[in-house]
Amino acid sequence: SDFWAERFQLRFGWSLTTARPDLRELSGATYIDPITEARVRGNPDLVSSDLANFDLRAEWFFASGDNLTASLFYKQIDQPIETVAAAGTDDNIALTFINADNADLYGVEVEFLHGLGWMRPDSSWLNALFVSGNVTVSDSKLEIGSAAPNLTSSERRLSQHAPWVVNLQLGFDAPNERHGASLAYNASGERLFFAGRGGEPDAYEQPFHSLDFTYSYYPTDALSLKLRLQNLLDEK
Repeated sequence: SDFWAERFQLRFGWSLTTARPDLRELSGATYIDPITEARVRGNPDLVSSDLANFDLRAEWFFASGDNLTASLFYKQIDQPIETVAAAGTDDNIALTFINADNADLYGVEVEFLHGLGWMRPDSSWLNALFVSGNVTVSDSKLEIGSAAPNLTSSERRLSQHAPWVVNLQLGFDAPNERHGASLAYNASGERLFFAGRGGEPDAYEQPFHSLDFTYSYYPTDALSLKLRLQNLLDEK
């Protein structure tokens, strides 16, 4: 107590987890990805990935309900599942999946929740507003090993791993508990979409800035209505 906040916790966590391939990654059938229109074929020889996770978390809890968390994390991944280019044509992108040798993932994350009632304590509407979010900065190193010797990059970041992620929200919870609303902003850095083969470059997904609005109305305990507006920034 009394370490900046009314309550402070310092925690260390260690765990072992397993990431199993899903049915599409294991299936020998070819399907068309509905978003990218790439031809994707699974790999029945995939095996599960074992992860060793280490976390150090500092947490501050304030009497007002505000909170702040700062975390350091490190993960060791054995045989991570990666998306790579497969044999295709100039007009069609073909993808498949392999088990790489190993990977390390590490970074720092900050999470917070802060009410806006301090701006005017006697205002019930301001007391119903809050901001929350999390910011993550991380890096990873992947070693392909002998699973796919013809990949262009034998060492790189994990696929689908962004070096930074930002999630911010302005929220409203009505005092009568009948209304709720949120304006959410989400963005992440450049992510590897799939690994190239035979000298072809790796393909990257560019940052996407998403701004979404959600409004919820609860006229009775048994009925709720929701309005959702997505991609207000009209990002491509």
